[in-house]
Amino acid sequence: MRNNSTLAVLIFTRDITYNPERLTIYARITVDRRRAEISLKRYTSVNVWDASKGRITGTTQRARLLNSYLDEVYVQIMEAHKNYFPKER
Repeated sequence: MRNNSTLAVLIFTRDITYNPERLTIYARITVDRRRAEISLKRYTSVNVWDASKGRITGTTQRARLLNSYLDEVYVQIMEAHKNYFPKER
């Protein structure tokens, strides 16, 4: 059986209602046009979030750690998709 499933992963933020300067980071996973969103339980400031890249700007240690975590989450999602929908050889 051939794998024809599609996968898209989007890292994005949403405002916190009680603090407009703080954003909650989410991951949206879309497989075959079905969406699921999960909170990554991480927060960032409005000033340092780059929405086009889905990453924190800057080279501070906090920015590097958070971007590294986001990369790790992305890889784990990709591996889970690969294991769930293995390609036929």
